[in-house]
Amino acid sequence: MAVVALWVVMVVAWCSGRAQQILSPNGQLTQHNSAANRFLSLFSVVRFKNSECVGEGGLTGICYTNQDCSIGGGTSSGDCADGFGVCCVTRVGCGETSSNNCSYVESPGYPSTFDYPLTCTHTVTFAPDVCQIRMDVERVELTPPTNAGNCEDDTLTFSQDRKWTSVCGTTTASHFYLDVDPSVSSSLTLTFITSSTTFPRRWRIKLCQIGCDQLSMAPTGCGQYYTTASGSIKGWNHEGIYLSGQNYAICVRKELDHCSTTYLDNQQFMFMPMCGDTFEYPFPVISNPSRSVACNTAITLISAMPLTMPLEGPHYFYLTTTTDTTNDHSSSFNLNYLFTQNPC
Repeated sequence: MAVVALWVVMVVAWCSGRAQQILSPNGQLTQHNSAANRFLSLFSVVRFKNSECVGEGGLTGICYTNQDCSIGGGTSSGDCADGFGVCCVTRVGCGETSSNNCSYVESPGYPSTFDYPLTCTHTVTFAPDVCQIRMDVERVELTPPTNAGNCEDDTLTFSQDRKWTSVCGTTTASHFYLDVDPSVSSSLTLTFITSSTTFPRRWRIKLCQIGCDQLSMAPTGCGQYYTTASGSIKGWNHEGIYLSGQNYAICVRKELDHCSTTYLDNQQFMFMPMCGDTFEYPFPVISNPSRSVACNTAITLISAMPLTMPLEGPHYFYLTTTTDTTNDHSSSFNLNYLFTQNPC
C-alpha cells in the first residue's frame, strides 16, 4: 500500500539588525550582515496511507491527494487523513481506464437498465507488484445462459485469468478473484458484449488491486476466498442454472479458535452438477463408496444438509464444468451455500 508524503515548508527570516564580525580565511576580520543572510527553514512532513474510505453515496474510495486522485481517473468524494487527502471514488464507464487501487466499473446510466446491443470495455492498469484483482459484484444482470450453461446472447469476459470462459445471467452480492501477471500485461480489461435480445441489463463491479506481499491475497487458483466465520457461497448466475466453462477453487479460511464448519443449502436441494462436470467437496458426501466428488446421478448422500464437518485447516471446494452443448443443466441447481464456523 502506497504512502503519500506532503512537504509543508515554512521559511522564517531571523533579522537581528546587528552586524557580525567573521574571521576570513586570510585572518582579516570582516563585517557580515546577519539580517540579510540568516534564515531558519522548518520542514514538516505529513504522511498517510492510501487506505479505503467511504465516499458520498456509500461507495468505497481510496485516500489520495487530490492530484493523484485526478491522475488515476477518480473524483473527490469527501475528505480523509484529517483533511490532507480526499476520498477518491473512481467510476469507470465504457471505454475508460483507471489506475487507482479500487475502481467501480458500471454500465451506461447505472443503476438504470438498458436494452440494446453494445460492446463495452473497462480497463484497470496496475503496478508490477500487483498479483490479484478482487471483484466485488454489486450486481450483474445479463441475459441468462442456455440450458447447457453457455453464454450466447450476452457475455462478460476477462483479459487475464481463465477461471471462467464467459459469464452471463444474474449475480448479486458476491465476490471473485482474478490472478494477474504484470510480466504478461500491466492491465486487466473486462469486456461486456450485449446482443439485440430484449432484456433489461445493468452492472456494477468493484475492482480492487492486491499486492503480491499483502496478507489479503487469496491462495493461487481460488476464484473465491472467504475470510470470515460465516458467509454465503454463491457462484456466477446463482439465481439460475450453473454456467459452463468454469475451473476454479472456492476457499474458506479457518478462523482462529474455530474447530468445525456447518454448511447449509440456501436453496431447495444440495448442489450436484450434471455428470461430465464435477464439484469436489473438502469432505466425503457420498456413501457406497465414500467419496467427495459427485455429479447428478442416482447417489446416496452420507447426510443431507446441514452438514457439520471438522475444521483442521482451510476448506477447499473445486468446481470444473465443460462447454459441452449437450449437457443439460436445467435439472440441476447452482452453487448457493451458507456456512458458519463453530467455536472450539
